[in-house]
Amino acid sequence: MKKRLISAVVALAIFIPLLIIGGIYFKIAACVLAVLAMKEFLDLPHKNKRPIYVDIILYAMVLLLTFVSEKREVYYVLTLILPMLAVVYCNDNKKYNADEAFKLSAMAILVGTIFNKFILIRNDNIMLFVYLFLITTMTDTYAHLGGSLIGKHKFAPKISPNKTWEGAITGGIFGTLIACAFYYIFISSDVSLFALIIVTLFLSCLGQLGDLFFSAVKRNHDIKDFSNIMPGHGGVLDRLDSIIFVVIGYILLSGII
Repeated sequence: MKKRLISAVVALAIFIPLLIIGGIYFKIAACVLAVLAMKEFLDLPHKNKRPIYVDIILYAMVLLLTFVSEKREVYYVLTLILPMLAVVYCNDNKKYNADEAFKLSAMAILVGTIFNKFILIRNDNIMLFVYLFLITTMTDTYAHLGGSLIGKHKFAPKISPNKTWEGAITGGIFGTLIACAFYYIFISSDVSLFALIIVTLFLSCLGQLGDLFFSAVKRNHDIKDFSNIMPGHGGVLDRLDSIIFVVIGYILLSGII
């Protein structure tokens, strides 16, 4: 518990100033986190060892997708084509094949797009960035609290045995209410409260789905955490699993509120 608390304090002491300062410093931080997230995915246990140049290509593509906001279509195409071309050069179906190339390309595009969106949202409105993170943090906090106090019915026992329906519902309610209050006070009071509540609740549920999705990935690979970059908390994907799905939802629904 002490290790977990210290890790959280250190992470916040680094993250909050970078968030406030913004600009190139926040952009560099987002790029570092994107590369670390991609590394965690590439480091998942595999039966065969792919060529090192495949990983280098993917790291480069993630950096480009995260850092560059213009002409992104070019980099999407490159992210799809280059890992596929590596299949031809590798010419070893047991080490690296087309199926894995598609999977790794999709992950690179996801990581690069999401972390680039973090930058764009921060540059557009820091309060909106905080709102999205409030959805995930408050949902997770109250889901854990609700599950601990009144949780009886398992939510997804095969993926995450400790999660309960009571916890999920508690997290969704309080995560939605707190985030909506923040949005209304600090972002815009000229908003449809009904639409705000519906969108926020949807994003809260989507965040919990993201948590379950990445838990399923870890269970499939028989690992507890994606890495140990934050002792007691795990890796980048462990900490940002919910917000990744929330940002995806925000991209789709940003025109509603």
